[in-house]
Amino acid sequence: MKKQNNLLLGKLHTVDFPKEFPVTYYFCEKKYKTAEDMQFHNHFEFGLCLEGQGIFFIGNKMIPFAQGNVSIIPPGTPHFAQSLNSHPSRWMFVSFELSVPSHVPEDISPSIVYDSAIEQMLKLISEELEKKKCGYEAAVSHLLDVLFIRAQRLDIDAQILFNYGDGLSAVYPAIEYISQHYPDDITVEALSSMCRMSLTNFRRRFASVTGMTPLRYILAMRLRMASVLLRVSDRKISDIALDVGYNTLSSFNRHFRESYNMSPRDYRLNLQAEDNDGSPLK
Repeated sequence: MKKQNNLLLGKLHTVDFPKEFPVTYYFCEKKYKTAEDMQFHNHFEFGLCLEGQGIFFIGNKMIPFAQGNVSIIPPGTPHFAQSLNSHPSRWMFVSFELSVPSHVPEDISPSIVYDSAIEQMLKLISEELEKKKCGYEAAVSHLLDVLFIRAQRLDIDAQILFNYGDGLSAVYPAIEYISQHYPDDITVEALSSMCRMSLTNFRRRFASVTGMTPLRYILAMRLRMASVLLRVSDRKISDIALDVGYNTLSSFNRHFRESYNMSPRDYRLNLQAEDNDGSPLK
């Protein structure tokens, strides 16, 4: 039998749904968590990041998020989100039984996406559930149907930062540390010590799991978080560079261009144009 890539299968998380209409929504903060906090549930869940940024672990995948991102979590999917304790993220989640929408596509993959239409639909669903006006059940069911159609058209795979191979548990202490400290100066020696390996063995096993060297992994983490912030915020590029760990704008611009084949400014302008004409959708 093939070994599970997931570090942990997670603990079952249950929700007490209203008997008359099994849909609910709630707000929560996400702070620092570990793989021991991995959970799964038997219902479907959409989440909307209202504030902050961080990392979402979904099975053996790591996906960065920031304000405006939407999480898509099908039943049985191990997952947990983490943000810095000093800067927690704030989320709204909409959970529902599979019987509520008229059709739930079987090919919806778990992920974190950015789509303004889905964001607005989730806000409308929470408003309907809060006010419970006449016909709110039909309105929520219809919104979920449209939401699923919209989600099917998104390029889910483009959002993934890392897709880990077998052996994740051996190097997870380093993965976890980097997810919390990627803006800081991190040495490979310190990471190998966390995993209780020699430097040579650590480099080999880390590359086997992630497909890249530790330093390249840290660089990829910084640049991907920067790409998320370029999309969901209007902050100065120099501030974003500093926030993800670059001391000089020139180094950030050079590394960003090497990875994305364009400058951070052009990347932001292209995303704004895509959002206006809807071209990210298939």
